[in-house]
Amino acid sequence: MSVVDSRVALVALQGLRQANTDLNKSAERLATGQRINQAGDDPAGIGKASILKAEIGSYNQVKRNIGSALSDLSKVGDSLSTVMDYLVEMRSISLQAASETDDDIRASHKELYDELVVGLNAVAKGTKFGSTAVLSTATSTGTVQIGIASADEKSMAFTAVTATTLGVNGLAINLKATAASSLTTIETAMETVAKRMAEVGGYQSALEGSLDLADSNIIAKSSQYGNIMNADLALEATNLVAARIRQDSATAVLAQANSMNRTIADYLLNGAIG
Repeated sequence: MSVVDSRVALVALQGLRQANTDLNKSAERLATGQRINQAGDDPAGIGKASILKAEIGSYNQVKRNIGSALSDLSKVGDSLSTVMDYLVEMRSISLQAASETDDDIRASHKELYDELVVGLNAVAKGTKFGSTAVLSTATSTGTVQIGIASADEKSMAFTAVTATTLGVNGLAINLKATAASSLTTIETAMETVAKRMAEVGGYQSALEGSLDLADSNIIAKSSQYGNIMNADLALEATNLVAARIRQDSATAVLAQANSMNRTIADYLLNGAIG
Protein backbone atom coordinates (compact mmCIF):
# COMPACT_ATOMS: atom_id res chain seq x y z
CA MET A 1 0.00 0.00 0.00
CA SER A 2 1.40 3.39 -0.97
CA VAL A 3 2.01 6.21 1.46
CA VAL A 4 -0.79 8.20 -0.19
CA ASP A 5 -3.22 5.32 0.09
CA SER A 6 -2.28 4.82 3.74
CA ARG A 7 -2.83 8.49 4.53
CA VAL A 8 -6.21 8.47 2.76
CA ALA A 9 -7.26 5.34 4.64
CA LEU A 10 -6.24 6.76 8.02
CA VAL A 11 -8.03 10.05 7.36
CA ALA A 12 -11.13 8.15 6.27
CA LEU A 13 -10.89 5.98 9.39
CA GLN A 14 -10.62 9.02 11.64
CA GLY A 15 -13.60 10.59 9.86
CA LEU A 16 -15.59 7.38 10.29
CA ARG A 17 -14.93 7.27 14.01
CA GLN A 18 -15.94 10.92 14.43
CA ALA A 19 -19.05 10.35 12.34
CA ASN A 20 -19.99 7.40 14.57
CA THR A 21 -19.46 9.52 17.69
CA ASP A 22 -21.53 12.39 16.32
CA LEU A 23 -24.27 10.04 15.12
CA ASN A 24 -24.54 8.36 18.53
CA LYS A 25 -24.59 11.71 20.33
CA SER A 26 -27.33 13.12 18.09
CA ALA A 27 -29.36 9.92 18.41
CA GLU A 28 -29.08 10.07 22.19
CA ARG A 29 -30.16 13.73 22.29
CA LEU A 30 -33.13 12.99 20.04
CA ALA A 31 -34.13 10.06 22.24
CA THR A 32 -33.90 11.96 25.54
CA GLY A 33 -34.73 15.46 24.35
CA GLN A 34 -31.75 16.72 26.35
CA ARG A 35 -28.57 18.32 25.10
CA ILE A 36 -26.66 17.20 28.19
CA ASN A 37 -27.03 13.52 29.04
CA GLN A 38 -23.78 13.12 30.97
CA ALA A 39 -21.39 15.53 32.66
CA GLY A 40 -18.86 15.19 29.86
CA ASP A 41 -21.30 16.68 27.35
CA ASP A 42 -20.93 20.12 28.99
CA PRO A 43 -19.18 20.15 32.41
CA ALA A 44 -19.80 23.86 33.02
CA GLY A 45 -23.38 23.64 31.79
CA ILE A 46 -24.32 20.68 33.98
CA GLY A 47 -23.03 22.53 37.04
CA LYS A 48 -25.08 25.62 36.30
CA ALA A 49 -28.12 23.54 35.45
CA SER A 50 -27.86 21.72 38.79
CA ILE A 51 -27.84 25.04 40.64
CA LEU A 52 -30.85 26.28 38.67
CA LYS A 53 -32.74 23.05 39.37
CA ALA A 54 -32.08 23.44 43.10
CA GLU A 55 -33.25 27.07 43.01
CA ILE A 56 -36.44 26.09 41.19
CA GLY A 57 -37.13 23.51 43.89
CA SER A 58 -36.49 26.12 46.59
CA TYR A 59 -38.90 28.59 45.00
CA ASN A 60 -41.56 25.88 44.85
CA GLN A 61 -41.09 25.39 48.59
CA VAL A 62 -41.37 29.17 49.06
CA LYS A 63 -44.71 29.03 47.24
CA ARG A 64 -45.91 26.33 49.62
CA ASN A 65 -44.79 28.42 52.60
CA ILE A 66 -46.61 31.48 51.33
CA GLY A 67 -49.71 29.47 50.45
CA SER A 68 -49.87 28.09 53.98
CA ALA A 69 -49.41 31.56 55.46
CA LEU A 70 -52.13 33.02 53.23
CA SER A 71 -54.50 30.27 54.33
CA ASP A 72 -53.81 31.07 57.99
CA LEU A 73 -54.17 34.81 57.35
CA SER A 74 -57.51 34.20 55.69
CA LYS A 75 -58.69 32.44 58.84
CA VAL A 76 -57.38 35.29 61.01
CA GLY A 77 -59.19 37.80 58.80
CA ASP A 78 -62.43 35.82 59.00
CA SER A 79 -62.13 35.63 62.78
CA LEU A 80 -61.55 39.38 63.05
CA SER A 81 -64.64 39.93 60.93
CA THR A 82 -66.59 37.69 63.31
CA VAL A 83 -65.22 39.59 66.31
CA MET A 84 -66.39 42.80 64.65
CA ASP A 85 -69.86 41.27 64.22
CA TYR A 86 -69.93 40.49 67.93
CA LEU A 87 -68.93 44.05 68.77
CA VAL A 88 -71.61 45.48 66.48
CA GLU A 89 -74.22 43.34 68.25
CA MET A 90 -72.82 44.31 71.66
CA ARG A 91 -73.05 47.97 70.70
CA SER A 92 -76.66 47.51 69.62
CA ILE A 93 -77.55 45.86 72.92
CA SER A 94 -75.74 48.56 74.90
CA LEU A 95 -77.58 51.25 72.96
CA GLN A 96 -80.89 49.61 73.84
CA ALA A 97 -79.87 49.32 77.48
CA ALA A 98 -78.82 52.97 77.61
CA SER A 99 -82.28 54.10 76.58
CA GLU A 100 -84.17 51.54 78.67
CA THR A 101 -85.94 52.64 81.85
CA ASP A 102 -86.89 49.17 83.10
CA ASP A 103 -84.14 47.60 85.26
CA ASP A 104 -85.31 44.05 84.52
CA ILE A 105 -85.08 44.61 80.76
CA ARG A 106 -81.61 46.10 81.15
CA ALA A 107 -80.66 43.02 83.16
CA SER A 108 -81.79 40.78 80.28
CA HIS A 109 -79.71 42.89 77.90
CA LYS A 110 -76.76 42.34 80.20
CA GLU A 111 -77.22 38.56 80.06
CA LEU A 112 -77.25 38.60 76.27
CA TYR A 113 -74.23 40.92 76.26
CA ASP A 114 -72.28 38.53 78.48
CA GLU A 115 -73.10 35.65 76.13
CA LEU A 116 -71.65 37.67 73.27
CA VAL A 117 -68.48 38.23 75.31
CA VAL A 118 -68.11 34.46 75.73
CA GLY A 119 -68.57 33.94 72.01
CA LEU A 120 -66.06 36.68 71.13
CA ASN A 121 -63.44 35.13 73.42
CA ALA A 122 -64.03 31.67 71.93
CA VAL A 123 -63.35 33.01 68.43
CA ALA A 124 -60.20 34.83 69.58
CA LYS A 125 -58.81 31.81 71.43
CA GLY A 126 -59.55 29.40 68.60
CA THR A 127 -57.78 31.40 65.88
CA LYS A 128 -54.21 30.42 65.07
CA PHE A 129 -51.45 31.42 62.71
CA GLY A 130 -49.36 28.30 62.47
CA SER A 131 -49.49 26.96 66.01
CA THR A 132 -49.86 30.34 67.76
CA ALA A 133 -53.21 31.65 68.99
CA VAL A 134 -52.54 35.11 67.59
CA LEU A 135 -55.84 36.74 68.64
CA SER A 136 -55.66 35.69 72.27
CA THR A 137 -51.92 36.16 72.89
CA ALA A 138 -50.98 39.67 74.00
CA THR A 139 -48.44 40.12 71.21
CA SER A 140 -47.08 37.57 68.76
CA THR A 141 -45.15 37.41 65.51
CA GLY A 142 -45.53 35.18 62.49
CA THR A 143 -42.62 34.75 60.09
CA VAL A 144 -42.77 33.42 56.53
CA GLN A 145 -39.88 32.57 54.20
CA ILE A 146 -40.73 34.48 51.01
CA GLY A 147 -37.47 33.97 49.08
CA ILE A 148 -34.61 31.51 48.75
CA ALA A 149 -32.06 33.61 50.66
CA SER A 150 -31.94 33.23 54.44
CA ALA A 151 -32.80 36.91 54.88
CA ASP A 152 -35.89 36.69 52.65
CA GLU A 153 -38.45 36.67 55.44
CA LYS A 154 -41.74 38.44 56.07
CA SER A 155 -42.58 39.16 59.70
CA MET A 156 -46.15 39.88 60.77
CA ALA A 157 -47.17 41.25 64.14
CA PHE A 158 -50.44 40.32 65.85
CA THR A 159 -52.12 41.57 69.03
CA ALA A 160 -54.92 40.05 71.06
CA VAL A 161 -58.55 41.01 70.48
CA THR A 162 -60.16 39.27 73.45
CA ALA A 163 -62.94 40.98 75.37
CA THR A 164 -60.44 41.86 78.08
CA THR A 165 -57.79 43.38 75.80
CA LEU A 166 -60.50 45.30 73.95
CA GLY A 167 -61.89 46.57 77.24
CA VAL A 168 -65.42 45.29 76.63
CA ASN A 169 -65.41 42.55 79.27
CA GLY A 170 -67.75 43.08 82.21
CA LEU A 171 -69.26 46.38 81.09
CA ALA A 172 -72.17 47.34 83.34
CA ILE A 173 -74.70 48.03 80.63
CA ASN A 174 -77.44 47.03 83.09
CA LEU A 175 -76.76 50.17 85.15
CA LYS A 176 -78.30 53.39 83.95
CA ALA A 177 -75.30 55.43 85.01
CA THR A 178 -72.76 53.38 82.99
CA ALA A 179 -74.79 52.04 80.07
CA ALA A 180 -74.19 55.11 77.93
CA SER A 181 -70.42 55.24 78.62
CA SER A 182 -70.16 51.59 77.63
CA LEU A 183 -71.01 52.61 74.06
CA THR A 184 -67.82 54.66 73.80
CA THR A 185 -65.74 51.72 75.03
CA ILE A 186 -67.30 49.35 72.49
CA GLU A 187 -66.85 51.83 69.64
CA THR A 188 -63.17 52.20 70.55
CA ALA A 189 -62.87 48.41 70.47
CA MET A 190 -64.47 48.37 67.03
CA GLU A 191 -61.90 50.88 65.79
CA THR A 192 -59.11 48.67 67.18
CA VAL A 193 -60.45 45.57 65.44
CA ALA A 194 -60.87 47.52 62.19
CA LYS A 195 -57.17 48.43 62.35
CA ARG A 196 -56.24 44.79 62.92
CA MET A 197 -58.34 43.80 59.91
CA ALA A 198 -56.53 46.37 57.78
CA GLU A 199 -53.16 45.05 58.98
CA VAL A 200 -54.07 41.48 58.05
CA GLY A 201 -55.27 42.69 54.66
CA GLY A 202 -51.92 44.39 54.16
CA TYR A 203 -50.06 41.20 55.07
CA GLN A 204 -52.16 39.25 52.58
CA SER A 205 -51.41 41.74 49.79
CA ALA A 206 -47.68 41.61 50.56
CA LEU A 207 -47.61 37.81 50.53
CA GLU A 208 -49.59 37.64 47.30
CA GLY A 209 -46.96 39.93 45.76
CA SER A 210 -44.23 37.59 47.02
CA LEU A 211 -46.12 34.65 45.54
CA ASP A 212 -46.22 36.37 42.14
CA LEU A 213 -42.49 37.07 42.42
CA ALA A 214 -41.77 33.41 43.23
CA ASP A 215 -43.76 32.38 40.15
CA SER A 216 -41.80 34.83 38.00
CA ASN A 217 -38.50 33.47 39.31
CA ILE A 218 -39.58 29.88 38.63
CA ILE A 219 -40.52 30.78 35.06
CA ALA A 220 -37.24 32.64 34.46
CA LYS A 221 -35.04 29.95 35.99
CA SER A 222 -36.95 27.16 34.24
CA SER A 223 -36.28 28.94 30.96
CA GLN A 224 -32.57 29.23 31.79
CA TYR A 225 -32.48 25.56 32.76
CA GLY A 226 -34.18 24.60 29.51
CA ASN A 227 -31.73 26.67 27.46
CA ILE A 228 -28.89 24.70 28.99
CA MET A 229 -30.38 21.22 29.08
CA ASN A 230 -32.90 20.96 26.26
CA ALA A 231 -31.76 19.72 22.88
CA ASP A 232 -32.54 21.56 19.66
CA LEU A 233 -34.40 18.66 18.07
CA ALA A 234 -34.40 20.15 14.57
CA LEU A 235 -30.66 20.74 14.77
CA GLU A 236 -29.98 17.26 16.15
CA ALA A 237 -32.08 15.67 13.40
CA THR A 238 -29.99 17.55 10.84
CA ASN A 239 -26.77 16.53 12.61
CA LEU A 240 -27.92 12.90 12.62
CA VAL A 241 -28.46 12.90 8.86
CA ALA A 242 -25.13 14.66 8.29
CA ALA A 243 -23.31 12.13 10.49
CA ARG A 244 -24.83 9.23 8.56
CA ILE A 245 -23.72 10.79 5.25
CA ARG A 246 -20.19 11.26 6.62
CA GLN A 247 -20.24 7.70 7.94
CA ASP A 248 -21.24 6.32 4.53
CA SER A 249 -18.67 8.49 2.75
CA ALA A 250 -15.83 7.45 5.06
CA THR A 251 -16.78 3.78 4.69
CA ALA A 252 -16.75 4.14 0.90
CA VAL A 253 -13.32 5.78 0.94
CA LEU A 254 -11.92 2.96 3.03
CA ALA A 255 -13.42 0.38 0.70
CA GLN A 256 -11.97 2.12 -2.36
CA ALA A 257 -8.43 2.17 -1.04
CA ASN A 258 -7.50 -0.51 -3.62
CA SER A 259 -3.87 -0.69 -2.69
CA MET A 260 -4.65 -1.27 1.01
CA ASN A 261 -4.11 -4.73 2.29
CA ARG A 262 -7.60 -6.29 2.53
CA THR A 263 -6.95 -7.81 5.92
CA ILE A 264 -5.79 -4.51 7.39
CA ALA A 265 -8.68 -2.66 5.78
CA ASP A 266 -11.22 -5.10 7.21
CA TYR A 267 -9.58 -4.86 10.61
CA LEU A 268 -9.63 -1.06 10.62
CA LEU A 269 -13.17 -0.92 9.27
CA ASN A 270 -14.49 -3.42 11.80
CA GLY A 271 -12.74 -1.56 14.60
CA ALA A 272 -14.27 1.76 13.55
CA ILE A 273 -17.80 0.45 13.15
CA GLY A 274 -18.04 -1.76 16.03
